[in-house]
Amino acid sequence: QENRYPIKCSNSGNEPQISYPFRVKDRQGEGGYPGFDLTCNTLGETVLRLPQSGEFLVRKIDYVNKEIRLYDQDGCLARRFQQQNLNINLSPFEGFGFRTFNFANCPPSATSHPPDELAGKFLDVRCFNEDTKTIVFPVSPTSTSDSKISQVLTRLGCVIKAPITIPVPLNAVRDVYKYGFDDLYLTWIDPKKPPDSDRKGLVMLIIAVITVIIALIGFYIKMGKRCETHQY
Repeated sequence: QENRYPIKCSNSGNEPQISYPFRVKDRQGEGGYPGFDLTCNTLGETVLRLPQSGEFLVRKIDYVNKEIRLYDQDGCLARRFQQQNLNINLSPFEGFGFRTFNFANCPPSATSHPPDELAGKFLDVRCFNEDTKTIVFPVSPTSTSDSKISQVLTRLGCVIKAPITIPVPLNAVRDVYKYGFDDLYLTWIDPKKPPDSDRKGLVMLIIAVITVIIALIGFYIKMGKRCETHQY
Protein backbone atom coordinates (compact mmCIF):
# COMPACT_ATOMS: atom_id res chain seq x y z
CA GLN A 1 0.00 0.00 0.00
CA GLU A 2 1.63 3.22 -1.13
CA ASN A 3 1.92 6.25 1.13
CA ARG A 4 -0.90 8.73 0.71
CA TYR A 5 1.58 11.56 0.70
CA PRO A 6 5.37 11.93 1.01
CA ILE A 7 6.69 13.64 4.12
CA LYS A 8 9.93 14.93 5.61
CA CYS A 9 11.10 14.72 9.21
CA SER A 10 11.95 18.41 9.01
CA ASN A 11 11.53 21.17 6.47
CA SER A 12 14.78 22.74 7.61
CA GLY A 13 18.09 21.42 6.36
CA ASN A 14 18.31 18.74 3.71
CA GLU A 15 16.22 15.94 5.17
CA PRO A 16 15.15 13.41 2.51
CA GLN A 17 11.61 13.00 1.26
CA ILE A 18 10.02 9.83 2.64
CA SER A 19 7.88 7.94 0.18
CA TYR A 20 7.09 4.34 -0.80
CA PRO A 21 8.53 1.84 0.03
CA PHE A 22 9.77 3.84 3.04
CA ARG A 23 7.43 5.06 5.74
CA VAL A 24 7.30 6.81 9.09
CA LYS A 25 4.75 4.49 10.60
CA ASP A 26 3.34 6.80 13.27
CA ARG A 27 2.79 9.54 10.67
CA GLN A 28 1.98 7.64 7.47
CA GLY A 29 -0.11 4.80 8.89
CA GLU A 30 0.22 1.53 7.03
CA GLY A 31 1.68 3.13 3.91
CA GLY A 32 5.07 1.83 2.88
CA TYR A 33 6.47 -1.65 3.31
CA PRO A 34 7.73 -3.65 6.34
CA GLY A 35 11.48 -3.35 6.80
CA PHE A 36 11.55 0.15 5.30
CA ASP A 37 10.47 1.85 8.52
CA LEU A 38 12.08 5.20 9.32
CA THR A 39 11.75 7.37 12.40
CA CYS A 40 12.22 11.06 13.09
CA ASN A 41 14.35 11.95 16.10
CA THR A 42 13.88 14.98 18.36
CA LEU A 43 16.22 17.03 16.17
CA GLY A 44 14.09 16.41 13.08
CA GLU A 45 16.65 14.04 11.58
CA THR A 46 15.68 10.95 9.59
CA VAL A 47 16.75 7.68 11.23
CA LEU A 48 17.02 4.14 9.87
CA ARG A 49 17.64 1.25 12.24
CA LEU A 50 19.43 -1.75 10.73
CA PRO A 51 18.85 -5.01 12.62
CA GLN A 52 21.94 -5.96 14.66
CA SER A 53 23.77 -2.82 13.48
CA GLY A 54 21.90 -0.02 15.23
CA GLU A 55 20.71 3.39 14.11
CA PHE A 56 22.07 5.50 11.27
CA LEU A 57 21.03 8.93 10.09
CA VAL A 58 19.73 9.17 6.53
CA ARG A 59 21.47 11.70 4.32
CA LYS A 60 19.73 10.98 1.02
CA ILE A 61 17.23 8.64 -0.63
CA ASP A 62 17.45 8.32 -4.41
CA TYR A 63 14.22 6.65 -5.52
CA VAL A 64 15.23 6.50 -9.19
CA ASN A 65 18.54 4.69 -8.67
CA LYS A 66 17.32 2.97 -5.49
CA GLU A 67 20.16 4.26 -3.33
CA ILE A 68 20.02 5.24 0.32
CA ARG A 69 22.97 7.03 1.94
CA LEU A 70 23.45 6.64 5.69
CA TYR A 71 25.89 8.34 8.02
CA ASP A 72 27.00 8.05 11.62
CA GLN A 73 25.47 10.47 14.12
CA ASP A 74 28.90 10.92 15.73
CA GLY A 75 30.50 11.78 12.40
CA CYS A 76 32.91 8.85 12.24
CA LEU A 77 31.57 5.99 10.16
CA ALA A 78 35.00 4.38 9.85
CA ARG A 79 35.32 4.05 13.63
CA ARG A 80 31.90 2.44 13.76
CA PHE A 81 32.92 -0.07 11.09
CA GLN A 82 36.02 -0.89 13.10
CA GLN A 83 34.19 -1.33 16.39
CA GLN A 84 31.20 -3.26 15.11
CA ASN A 85 30.70 -5.73 12.29
CA LEU A 86 28.07 -4.33 9.95
CA ASN A 87 25.25 -6.78 9.29
CA ILE A 88 22.61 -6.00 6.67
CA ASN A 89 21.47 -9.60 6.12
CA LEU A 90 18.29 -9.14 8.17
CA SER A 91 17.33 -5.94 6.35
CA PRO A 92 15.80 -5.45 2.88
CA PHE A 93 18.96 -3.60 1.81
CA GLU A 94 22.09 -4.79 0.06
CA GLY A 95 25.37 -3.35 -1.09
CA PHE A 96 26.27 -2.31 -4.62
CA GLY A 97 29.45 -4.25 -3.96
CA PHE A 98 31.70 -5.27 -1.08
CA ARG A 99 35.36 -4.62 -0.37
CA THR A 100 37.63 -5.76 2.42
CA PHE A 101 39.78 -3.23 4.29
CA ASN A 102 42.47 -3.33 6.95
CA PHE A 103 42.63 -0.62 9.59
CA ALA A 104 46.02 0.37 10.97
CA ASN A 105 46.92 2.66 13.88
CA CYS A 106 50.13 4.47 12.99
CA PRO A 107 52.37 7.14 14.50
CA PRO A 108 51.84 10.49 12.69
CA SER A 109 55.32 10.32 11.19
CA ALA A 110 54.44 7.13 9.32
CA THR A 111 51.83 8.84 7.13
CA SER A 112 53.05 12.43 6.97
CA HIS A 113 55.93 11.41 4.70
CA PRO A 114 55.10 7.87 3.59
CA PRO A 115 57.70 5.82 1.71
CA ASP A 116 57.26 5.14 -1.99
CA GLU A 117 55.85 1.68 -1.27
CA LEU A 118 52.81 3.31 0.37
CA ALA A 119 52.20 6.12 -2.11
CA GLY A 120 48.53 6.07 -3.09
CA LYS A 121 47.95 2.79 -1.26
CA PHE A 122 46.00 3.94 1.79
CA LEU A 123 43.15 6.19 2.90
CA ASP A 124 43.72 8.64 5.73
CA VAL A 125 40.81 8.64 8.20
CA ARG A 126 40.80 11.87 10.22
CA CYS A 127 37.82 11.48 12.55
CA PHE A 128 39.24 9.17 15.23
CA ASN A 129 40.69 11.96 17.43
CA GLU A 130 43.43 9.76 18.81
CA ASP A 131 47.14 10.27 19.42
CA THR A 132 47.88 7.82 16.62
CA LYS A 133 46.82 8.21 13.00
CA THR A 134 44.26 5.74 11.66
CA ILE A 135 44.63 4.68 8.07
CA VAL A 136 42.73 2.19 5.96
CA PHE A 137 44.00 0.18 3.05
CA PRO A 138 42.04 -2.20 0.82
CA VAL A 139 42.73 -5.91 0.82
CA SER A 140 42.42 -7.94 -2.35
CA PRO A 141 42.44 -11.75 -2.30
CA THR A 142 44.20 -11.77 -5.68
CA SER A 143 46.86 -9.15 -4.88
CA THR A 144 50.36 -9.95 -3.63
CA SER A 145 51.08 -6.33 -2.69
CA ASP A 146 48.87 -6.39 0.42
CA SER A 147 51.38 -8.36 2.47
CA LYS A 148 54.11 -5.94 1.38
CA ILE A 149 52.00 -2.99 2.52
CA SER A 150 51.46 -4.69 5.88
CA GLN A 151 55.18 -5.30 6.24
CA VAL A 152 56.02 -1.67 5.48
CA LEU A 153 53.40 -0.38 7.93
CA THR A 154 54.62 -2.71 10.66
CA ARG A 155 58.16 -1.52 10.09
CA LEU A 156 56.94 2.07 10.52
CA GLY A 157 55.39 1.23 13.90
CA CYS A 158 51.79 0.71 12.81
CA VAL A 159 49.46 -1.75 14.51
CA ILE A 160 47.28 -3.53 11.95
CA LYS A 161 43.77 -4.53 12.97
CA ALA A 162 41.66 -7.42 11.73
CA PRO A 163 40.20 -6.96 8.23
CA ILE A 164 36.57 -5.97 7.78
CA THR A 165 34.29 -6.30 4.77
CA ILE A 166 31.82 -3.49 4.11
CA PRO A 167 29.43 -2.38 1.35
CA VAL A 168 30.83 0.30 -0.94
CA PRO A 169 29.21 2.64 -3.50
CA LEU A 170 29.13 1.75 -7.16
CA ASN A 171 32.09 3.95 -8.14
CA ALA A 172 34.25 2.32 -5.44
CA VAL A 173 33.50 -1.12 -6.84
CA ARG A 174 35.51 -0.04 -9.88
CA ASP A 175 38.05 2.10 -7.98
CA VAL A 176 38.20 1.42 -4.25
CA TYR A 177 40.20 4.58 -3.53
CA LYS A 178 37.17 6.69 -4.49
CA TYR A 179 35.49 5.65 -1.25
CA GLY A 180 36.24 8.00 1.63
CA PHE A 181 34.21 6.35 4.41
CA ASP A 182 31.89 9.35 4.42
CA ASP A 183 28.59 7.48 4.03
CA LEU A 184 27.21 3.97 3.94
CA TYR A 185 25.71 3.37 0.51
CA LEU A 186 22.98 0.74 0.20
CA THR A 187 20.45 -0.24 -2.43
CA TRP A 188 17.20 -2.17 -2.46
CA ILE A 189 14.88 -4.08 -4.76
CA ASP A 190 11.35 -2.72 -4.93
CA PRO A 191 9.19 -5.02 -2.81
CA LYS A 192 6.22 -6.73 -4.35
CA LYS A 193 2.89 -5.30 -3.39
CA PRO A 194 1.15 -7.36 -0.71
CA PRO A 195 -1.31 -9.92 -2.13
CA ASP A 196 -4.25 -8.17 -0.47
CA SER A 197 -3.47 -4.92 -2.32
CA ASP A 198 -3.64 -6.76 -5.66
CA ARG A 199 -6.89 -8.37 -4.53
CA LYS A 200 -8.32 -4.99 -3.57
CA GLY A 201 -7.36 -3.62 -6.97
CA LEU A 202 -9.11 -6.51 -8.72
CA VAL A 203 -12.25 -6.07 -6.61
CA MET A 204 -12.36 -2.35 -7.42
CA LEU A 205 -11.99 -3.13 -11.12
CA ILE A 206 -14.83 -5.68 -11.01
CA ILE A 207 -17.08 -3.20 -9.18
CA ALA A 208 -16.32 -0.53 -11.77
CA VAL A 209 -17.13 -2.89 -14.66
CA ILE A 210 -20.39 -4.01 -13.02
CA THR A 211 -21.37 -0.37 -12.43
CA VAL A 212 -20.82 0.44 -16.11
CA ILE A 213 -22.81 -2.61 -17.22
CA ILE A 214 -25.73 -1.71 -14.93
CA ALA A 215 -25.68 1.86 -16.23
CA LEU A 216 -25.73 0.64 -19.85
CA ILE A 217 -28.60 -1.78 -19.15
CA GLY A 218 -30.58 1.02 -17.51
CA PHE A 219 -29.88 3.29 -20.48
CA TYR A 220 -31.08 0.73 -23.04
CA ILE A 221 -34.21 -0.08 -21.00
CA LYS A 222 -35.04 3.62 -20.83
CA MET A 223 -34.49 4.05 -24.56
CA GLY A 224 -36.68 1.01 -25.27
CA LYS A 225 -39.58 2.46 -23.27
CA ARG A 226 -39.28 5.75 -25.18
CA CYS A 227 -39.50 3.88 -28.48
CA GLU A 228 -42.66 2.04 -27.33
CA THR A 229 -44.28 5.35 -26.30
CA HIS A 230 -43.61 6.90 -29.72
CA GLN A 231 -45.16 3.90 -31.48
CA TYR A 232 -48.47 4.53 -29.70
